[in-house]
Amino acid sequence: MAFKKRSKQDVKSKKVFSWGDKTKSGKEAKSGVVVTFNDDTTTTLLTPSGKGTKYASELAMGVKITNNGDFKHDSDGVEIELTPAQRAYRAGYLDSRRDSAKVFKAKKAAASNRKKCG
Repeated sequence: MAFKKRSKQDVKSKKVFSWGDKTKSGKEAKSGVVVTFNDDTTTTLLTPSGKGTKYASELAMGVKITNNGDFKHDSDGVEIELTPAQRAYRAGYLDSRRDSAKVFKAKKAAASNRKKCG
């Protein structure tokens, strides 16, 4: 399948996509956007948190998942399992997100301590 370059003019409609996660207020967390183009093809574009949710569920189940949440199948109809390299990539992606969150929280705590002391 050849890559088609798309622009904003090619977009017919957009719809919010969610994996089913909830925010602190109880609303569904936005995991991405389902974009429909003028030629009636659809594509799901994930946010970074949606990608993390997808990777976490793939690691837990051991099979590949599409951005829509469906299982990927090979030509024989069998679900495609993750290779060790794919598992390592997904685990590394989740670890880097975790590390970034720790750094953010540490900087935020340090800034609030400076304000209290200053």
